[in-house]
Amino acid sequence: MDQVNLSRTLATGASYYAGIGGIVPDGSVTAAQLNEQMVSAYNTALANVQNATYYNTEMLLEDKAAQALSNMSTAVDALVAATTTFATVGAVAEMAAEADTVQEQMNLQEVVSVSDMTITDADVEEYNTALADVETYAQEAAGFLAASNNVQITSATDNWASQSSVSIASYSSVTYDATTDLLLMDFYNQNSGSFAGVAFEGYLNGDFKTADDIYNTGIAYGG
Repeated sequence: MDQVNLSRTLATGASYYAGIGGIVPDGSVTAAQLNEQMVSAYNTALANVQNATYYNTEMLLEDKAAQALSNMSTAVDALVAATTTFATVGAVAEMAAEADTVQEQMNLQEVVSVSDMTITDADVEEYNTALADVETYAQEAAGFLAASNNVQITSATDNWASQSSVSIASYSSVTYDATTDLLLMDFYNQNSGSFAGVAFEGYLNGDFKTADDIYNTGIAYGG
């Protein structure tokens, strides 16, 4: 507030002159006093800040979608690494099918003998886990993004948060389960010191794709 800053300046000046016998005139310091209009303007501005929405449900869900996409990218990298072993095995199987002569078959046998191409349980576990992670994070990312574009979800959550004096930024967890099409958002209420949340089930049915959609799109984009 300008008046507050001015008060410090005038008080400093008055203090200096008071210490050397300089008398300040009436109104020279009290000019920094607050009047009713100033206080009203300050309180109005403060209320506007308190009531302003700087982070809403749409933003929250977009952030969670970005996080899930990042996790999915990591899972895809893990899947690519896991498929290296199987790619080698596939190549050997193809070579075996094309080995027409005894010499070719013997050469292939020698290669296999000196190279460890056995598929272990650990290889299978690594591959299956990476594949499951890709599916899970893909579902989460798409679910959060679809929900961020669903006005029913975002408006209802924003209104609930406003009425409950809950800040969207104070979320404690946000999860989406594609199996049940269930979106859960939990928040911490600083006023009451308790947790509360909202749930939306079946709101994203129209955003689901079929297994054929996934396969055909994968082929179309070079997968």
